Amino acid sequence: MATVIVVPVSRAADDDETPLVAVTAIVRDASIDALYTGMTDAMRDAGYHDGVSVRLRFENAEADSRRAAQLIKSFSQDRADIIVAFTDPSVRIAAKERLRIPLVVAGIGPATANELRRNRNTRLLTGIVDEERYDTQLALIRDVAPTVRSVAIPVNADKPLDREVMRAITAFARSIDLTVEQLPVSVEKELIAATIEGYSPEETVILLDKRVFPDAPVDRIIAAAEATRLLVFTSDEDTVVRGALAAIVTDPYGTGRQIGRLVARILKEPSAARTPLQAAEPSYIVINQDTATRIGVEIPDPVLARRGRLIGWADTNGPRPRDKPIVPDPPPSAASEEADATADDDDAAETANPRSTPPSRIREYRIP
Repeated sequence: MATVIVVPVSRAADDDETPLVAVTAIVRDASIDALYTGMTDAMRDAGYHDGVSVRLRFENAEADSRRAAQLIKSFSQDRADIIVAFTDPSVRIAAKERLRIPLVVAGIGPATANELRRNRNTRLLTGIVDEERYDTQLALIRDVAPTVRSVAIPVNADKPLDREVMRAITAFARSIDLTVEQLPVSVEKELIAATIEGYSPEETVILLDKRVFPDAPVDRIIAAAEATRLLVFTSDEDTVVRGALAAIVTDPYGTGRQIGRLVARILKEPSAARTPLQAAEPSYIVINQDTATRIGVEIPDPVLARRGRLIGWADTNGPRPRDKPIVPDPPPSAASEEADATADDDDAAETANPRSTPPSRIREYRIP
């Protein structure tokens, strides 16, 4: 039996001058609902209220690509003023149509965004891309620790470094008078560069970025940092749960607000539909209150006033883990190079380092 796809009947808009914004997603879940809520909240802030100054129509394709395509055609037939497509499947399907109306997209990564930039049938295409914004991370460090002058970023000494990412971070840091240096860490040899012991808490912080070092020994690096009372910032919420001080992350609601502001702008200025795809703005701050208390750092009130949440251990409403993980003891300082030379082979093994780091710098701090 042939599959029957039911699509809402088109409604003529000739007699209604209220603009129609049609929204679709391949499925509807909590993340999509947060995107949509953020969008509608931002539109209301801009003066566009559903049923009054704008008509909003949200249709779920129910994981059916054929239905998703039919919905896009239905929106076009209904003379929607703007079509908004959430998540990769719906975005790709909408972008294949030769639409003559603005298409606004969200919930896609850099790879899909690059495809849209190169090969798109829809000329009026814009939206928000989930790609990295190192400037906001570094700005958070500047807000929380204004005396800091340098940022040490743990890198994997056993694997080639993504130099493109490091160049991007360094460029953003330079714009706010911060310097960036690498902190080599060997997972294979269980070693952290000895330079961590020489960092001044007033001048240097650690930025543990999972995109730079996906398999970083998070707990050990945090323990080593706390031994010298260094603040640890990070790029993800889970690392804050595990003991880092703070992170600023991209969340669906914040991205939705970006979409809402863009949609409102297009309604007022149709030429804004040609705005290039923009990176999502990290807007949600996560702070580990237990870590702040233990280290003795005060988070400035303007930071606490921003969107985000404080993590307290045994917070049943918080992210995993539900209970406070056991913090390992700080790694002990290794002996001198002479003592290392007489230690057993495992303890004395040299660790490969990034080319910019002298071999002797990564032997003096062992990960327990």
